[in-house]
Amino acid sequence: MNMCLHGTIATGVETLRARVQHNMDRGANEFCSEWTLADTGNNGFVWLGNITDMDSMGAFLSTDEEMKWDNDNGCVYKTYIMSEAS
Repeated sequence: MNMCLHGTIATGVETLRARVQHNMDRGANEFCSEWTLADTGNNGFVWLGNITDMDSMGAFLSTDEEMKWDNDNGCVYKTYIMSEAS
């Protein structure tokens, strides 16, 4: 996994899980080969993904549709890029 989103979502983590699956089904799987979503309590989450094309992922997350969905659902997060430690 090389990307981490850490944040909160007012409408609940299961709402976010459904949205991530929806996004994967509509094409995000072209640049995200695997992902996991952890509920950290109090509407907090950690999403980890293996991103094969960072530019495509960045473009996807910054579309008007995604930004509106985030706003409508109170989804606020920070993005971290990671590398494996040996």
